[in-house]
Amino acid sequence: MTLAASTYLEHLKAYINSEYVVHDGAEGKIILTEKYFRPEDTKPQVRNIELLLPGEGIAFKLDKDDFETDKKKKKKGEPEKPSKPPLFHFLDDTAKQWSKRCDFVIFYVKGQKFCADCIEFKSKSLTAEKIVPQLRAGMCWVQSLKRTIEIYTGDKRKIHLRKFVFAENDQPDAYLEANRQLRADPSIRYYHFDEVHGQALADLQNTSVQEI
Repeated sequence: MTLAASTYLEHLKAYINSEYVVHDGAEGKIILTEKYFRPEDTKPQVRNIELLLPGEGIAFKLDKDDFETDKKKKKKGEPEKPSKPPLFHFLDDTAKQWSKRCDFVIFYVKGQKFCADCIEFKSKSLTAEKIVPQLRAGMCWVQSLKRTIEIYTGDKRKIHLRKFVFAENDQPDAYLEANRQLRADPSIRYYHFDEVHGQALADLQNTSVQEI
């Protein structure tokens, strides 16, 4: 049964694993939180990016980690390394296509549309091998989630999907087309962290919108 966008979101909230929810869309915004290391760090830093929603929404952190210390593998003086549970626990995750993932997926309602934005956080590197596979995997995850729900429950809804990379590269032109889409994959739009923090998510520009 095809559901209204707002109804589909409520059904999605009832089905999902809450451990992967990074923000529930309260107060009309999403806050994306990521721990990261700089070369000089011994402890993780925290980055928070706030995005305003046009309606109800929810954010998943697919690249989920808890920065647990593996005492058996960690050498003295080395920084803590994140552990990453598999997205599909019934499949082998070692070096498989589905082991890749983007950092975040935000589902939200925009008028009559149901939208999904896949977002990858990077420091300064905008090389294709660090971005394109992760965002493609994020899109595949959205497709898998949609089909799984449809097969088991009958709930249907078209999803309008966009892909973004947010980074702190101040000279990204070599990696971008004139419209700031990634040269390596024109479906991906680049934004600097400072450009997007506090902005309306639906107002972010991307010339490529894929229907799933």
